[in-house]
Amino acid sequence: MPLRVGPCDFGELSRVGTAVFDHPGRHSRPYRWRSLFARPLLLVASAAFSCSLSAAERGMSPFRMLAIDLDGTLLSADGKVSPRNRAAIHGALAAGLVVCFATGRNLTECQAVLRAVGHYDAAVFVGGAMVIDTRTGTTLHRTTMHPDLAREACGLFESLGHAALALQDTSIAGVDYLVTGSIPLNHATRQWMDITAAAVHPVPTLADAAHEHTVRVGICSDADEARRVQKRVLEALGDRAVCHSLYVAAYGVEVIEVFDPAVNKWSGVMHVARRHGIRPEQIVAIGDDVNDVPMLRAAGLGVAMGNARPEAIAAADRVIGRVDQDGLAAFIEELLDAAPTAPAEAQTR
Repeated sequence: MPLRVGPCDFGELSRVGTAVFDHPGRHSRPYRWRSLFARPLLLVASAAFSCSLSAAERGMSPFRMLAIDLDGTLLSADGKVSPRNRAAIHGALAAGLVVCFATGRNLTECQAVLRAVGHYDAAVFVGGAMVIDTRTGTTLHRTTMHPDLAREACGLFESLGHAALALQDTSIAGVDYLVTGSIPLNHATRQWMDITAAAVHPVPTLADAAHEHTVRVGICSDADEARRVQKRVLEALGDRAVCHSLYVAAYGVEVIEVFDPAVNKWSGVMHVARRHGIRPEQIVAIGDDVNDVPMLRAAGLGVAMGNARPEAIAAADRVIGRVDQDGLAAFIEELLDAAPTAPAEAQTR
């Protein structure tokens, strides 16, 4: 029987590309290798040490959870789920893995995706600001913006000539977005609202709105304007907020997003993981954009798409195929073939 090292054996390491060692009391997080032969002396030493311990003492466990971004990772540039990606997701579920979608969209904007994939469970929305059980629509966790911060950010957007978009906790507010009514929405924003059937409520100015249920504020613009606006936002808000600029390939626009500083996808993923008794080193995170960086860095294995932004690639342990090549499906197929998985513990209700 081959020696087990984390999620896979030595004969399989060259295919998976990552070995995980987690010796209690020695490391705060796993070591990672991009290939079998990287850091060979440390690999041999760690393996020898591992042989002297029982499986329980080594804390060995296979990957038990996939945290998967949607746009640019699961979804093609036109927002579609390929048959191969869908089959790979269901293959992972059949193998006992927890599959957690982690997206910048809200639940309304994901309904068509969820139907196309046919997978409903706890998922991370709005870049980590919300965790929702998609089977029931129940909000499991949310982080709203402080109303003063939301008003300040919206006032800045409006002063720069942009209609601000304030994403709401829809289950409480009854609408998806509050939008600036005194400034016209650009074409890409109107098209997105129409496609996703998002419920929109215009108000004269969001700089004076109550923002009781606002989880994110932002705008859509072209890339050059997005850089200008993001620079102004960062100068004005500093570390009082998180500000992302994300590229939406389907419309060729950038989306500027502003959140409470505690919000990121990884915090949302860990909220789901704790419900299953899953540890960080048992999670594979897969993404392509700057809002995926925290989970790519923190997960047991961070995987960037071949079409990912440089920031995501730099944060990842491994780069796989592009979304238009079904890179996600190919990786999941490889992972399932190379590393046995253990069924997740029953979810805590």
